[in-house]
This record gives sequence, structure tokens and C-alpha cells, in this order.
Amino acid sequence: MEIDYINGPKMAKIFGMYRYQLEICRRINNVDFNFIEYESLIQILEQRYSHWFYPSLEARDSTYKSTSFLSLSSILTRLADAGKSLAERIDRYRYINLVRKNVQQDHVKHITYQDMAYILEYIPLEKTIITCHDLIPWVYEKNRSPYWQDNIKGLKKSDVIITVSDFSKNEIIKHLNYPSHKIHVIPDAVDHTVYYPQRDKEILRTLKISDDKKIILYVGSETPRMNLPTLIKAFAKLKKDLPNVKLIKIGDPQILGSRKMIFNLIRHLNLQKDVIFLGYLPDDELTLWYNAADLLVYPCLYAGFGLPPLEAMACGTPIITSNTTSLPEVVGDAGIMVNPTDSDSIADKIHEILTNSDLMESLVKKGLKRAEMFSWDQSAQKTLDVYRNL
Repeated sequence: MEIDYINGPKMAKIFGMYRYQLEICRRINNVDFNFIEYESLIQILEQRYSHWFYPSLEARDSTYKSTSFLSLSSILTRLADAGKSLAERIDRYRYINLVRKNVQQDHVKHITYQDMAYILEYIPLEKTIITCHDLIPWVYEKNRSPYWQDNIKGLKKSDVIITVSDFSKNEIIKHLNYPSHKIHVIPDAVDHTVYYPQRDKEILRTLKISDDKKIILYVGSETPRMNLPTLIKAFAKLKKDLPNVKLIKIGDPQILGSRKMIFNLIRHLNLQKDVIFLGYLPDDELTLWYNAADLLVYPCLYAGFGLPPLEAMACGTPIITSNTTSLPEVVGDAGIMVNPTDSDSIADKIHEILTNSDLMESLVKKGLKRAEMFSWDQSAQKTLDVYRNL
């Protein structure tokens, strides 16, 4: 069997949907994948000029005083947005032509995430699959740009849609009027050879944090739907009762201007020495932070799946997450669910877990059991079945 694996931009950083691309194809045997990828202008620009927009990621108070970031003018931000928009349009034009030249008529065509569904608006393809992880831009952000209108039209033209949760399936049916029987729910998963319990706080020494500190971990971006400011407000409330606690944030901003607002909030709450920002981390480092943390808090407002809670549970880390969208489906009864807009409730639940060893132990056991239900090998096998059926 031969598959045109239509992946979009080549990615140096592996997370989210890019992890999905990698894990699925590497676990399917006896299939020839024709990878159709390109070098993204967006990534080149972001790598070259990231120092304009993001402060130093060193865990020091100077991070919050980075003049290269705080002096960024609104005019420069608008220019950067315009440049990014132009680069995106150029990338899409280049990729349409690349796909047109490289697809093979008899192959199954797997477009591996929804942001490339526009391809089916410009190239008539047969035997098509699109993996639609979520409809965040269309449903949550209300994005009605020509680009996203083309993505929606492309999704409707796909012969089959794979999605990662029942929640996302229902969103696709509701907002696209796409036939239910043509949607296959194949969940994301966790690599249990990488993410497993190896509890150790040694990694904290790299930030000069003593072992007696309680560590709250957040893994994700700084986009509005990730709801990081609410977590920071909850953390400020928690500090009044539990001063011996730190909040560590892992992940790139992924949106211009977000970090300036968050740093302003941190300074306003006088948390400069207690909230530590790290950037993107590869798997072998990220698993160390999960294992060093006492708790993961993931207050996302809208998620198609939610990998960080699953990875944390696989490492034996208790979790608090939102009681909305797909997250209850992923976590089940293995985590504490909260209203993600209620900072007081989040603070109370964090306090409860960090001060109740029996509750923490119970959550760890439930989390490990829950995480075992999600396997990339199983997800890959189900994807292979979709290929064969098509």
C-alpha cells in the first residue's frame, strides 16, 4: 500500500499535531509513505527574528525586564503580523503546487491536519483522508478569513475524516454537516517508553530550585484559549496560603504580543521570582519536568484532545484540567475537573491536592491506569484500517 502523506511544513519542534504525524507513520509497517512537505517561510522568519518578540527564556528576574521585548512597539507588531500573513499566503501557494506535482493518482492521500484542507479546494484528488484535530479557528476564534473558508470547504470534500475525540467528531458534524458514518475517531496517545514514572526532582537544580519546593507545571502555548492568565491569578491566590510553591511554564508563546500581557500580569501580582518560563523542550527533557512536578494544571478553554494531561498522567503526575470540550473525555475520573474561568476554584483545588497526600496518591494511581488506555500503536493500527477500507 502507498500513501501520499501530506504533512505541510517540516517541523523542527515536535508537539501536538506534528507529534501525531510522526507517531502514526513510524508505527505502520508494510506501507510506503510518500512524504510531501516543504520548508516554511513562516518558520524561517520566526527563527530569525524571534528575539524581537520574545524575551529571554532564562529563569531569572531579568526575564521580566527584557527591553528587546517590552520596547516592542505596536507598529512593529502590526508590521510583523502583516509579514506573517504574506508569508503564509506564499507558503500556501508553494505547497499547492508541490502537492500537485508529487501526489500519485492511485495512492491514498492523507492530509494530516485541518489547516491544509484548503488543498482540496484547488486540486481535485481521489481517495482522500483529512485528520481534523479540532475546529478551533472556525468555532472558537470565529475566523472567517478566505483561508479558513477554503479549509472548511476542503474538509467537506474529503472522502473520510479522522478526528481525535468524540467531542471533535460532534463539532465536525454540527458545524460542517459532515456525515457521521464517514468520521473515524482515533484518539491521540502517549509514548509509554518515554513518558513513564521516574519520579526525581534533580532537574529542578538547573533552575536553582530546592527539592522542598512544591512545583506546579503548565505545558502549552500562550494563546488566549489556553487561559494562562487565569492560572497565574489562581497561583497568586495560592501563594498566600502556600508560599513554598513555584509555577513553571513550558512551551513557546505561539502568538505575538501574548507574553508582554502575561509578564505585565506577573509583575502586577509580584510573582516575578515564582513564575518561571521555559521554551519548547524535546521529549527526553519534558518527561523529566513532568516527573519533577507535584501537579500539572491545564485550564484550556477549548481543546480537540489535550496531550499534556495525558503525558502527565503517564508520568505519575496528578492533574487539574477543565471540565469543558474534550478534556473530560481524555482524563475521565483520573483528574480533578474545574471551571476554567474560576481562578478561586482552581486555587482551592491546587491547595487541596498539594496538602492531601491520600488524594494525591489516589490521583496518581488513577492517572497511570487511565494513561494506559491510550497507545500510539493502537491509533496507528486503526489508521491503517482506514487506509485499507478506503
